[in-house]
Amino acid sequence: MDSMISHRTGSRIEGETSTAEVVAAIEQRLRQAERLVLPLDETLDLLAQLQEFELGRFLLHNRGLNGYWTSYIFRYSSGDPTSTPLEHWLLNRSLLRGARERFHRFKAEIARHVTDGAVLASVPCGVMDDLLQQDYRGVSGFRLVGVDIDAESLALAKENAAQRGLEEHCDFLLRNAWQLDVEGEFDLVVSNGLNMYESDPDRLVELYRNLGRSLRVGGTLLLSFLTPPPPPPWEAPERAHEWDRYGITEEDLRRELSLFGDIVQAKYLNFSSEAEVRAQLEQAGLEVAFVSYSPTGVLPIVSATRVR
Repeated sequence: MDSMISHRTGSRIEGETSTAEVVAAIEQRLRQAERLVLPLDETLDLLAQLQEFELGRFLLHNRGLNGYWTSYIFRYSSGDPTSTPLEHWLLNRSLLRGARERFHRFKAEIARHVTDGAVLASVPCGVMDDLLQQDYRGVSGFRLVGVDIDAESLALAKENAAQRGLEEHCDFLLRNAWQLDVEGEFDLVVSNGLNMYESDPDRLVELYRNLGRSLRVGGTLLLSFLTPPPPPPWEAPERAHEWDRYGITEEDLRRELSLFGDIVQAKYLNFSSEAEVRAQLEQAGLEVAFVSYSPTGVLPIVSATRVR
């Protein structure tokens, strides 16, 4: 089994010593940096605050998210309790809000495919909220397939399915998305976020080709992707208005770029234009049906069809 590209630990970070070692290495890197978004003292304060809550520690260790923490972010509702002020900021004022909004748009698109006899797959599935949170009342003969390289995520997805009374409709595969070894089986494949960890265009085409091959002819691949953001407003004031579409203030953006850029160095920030994604999907043998954006024109979802 190939290694995971999004994370390398379990959801719970065990042992203060291991975190202290990670933090010491990050602090050394920050002190040696020639340029930071925020002053060094503010950056180090954010680093200290990240150690105070579980999601923060997971980000420090992994520079990405797993199924559990993705679900934690997406299930959050305004007013839910948080453990620290920084966690509250992350869930309410950072760009993670937009990712959560897109997840709900994803679910709305998936709902169109919930029909009698449909075979729906999520790759990677994480805890499989995208499929398991759908309304299957009155629907018969459907099957849900969760594919993930992370055994912990699959175990959580199985628990999730059981809690929702859907376990009899589910199959779970411990498998690499690049090596699905599934041909013509699914009516819908959903993949929300995996491509954001991969920067090699050839690898992305290979991923899309494997996902497309798993579809029946006429089946749908539903993907998200990240388009290149504008430059920070303090670097290009003439384009500052473009950040209004993201719903984030300049102060929060500085904190965002400091936390996910300077400190965490997040691995899931690989950007692609719509034209690049369209070309990659077509190269993989898929036909793009539509690309939809949020009401403010960001965070796209693309739907593509297997035509042969």
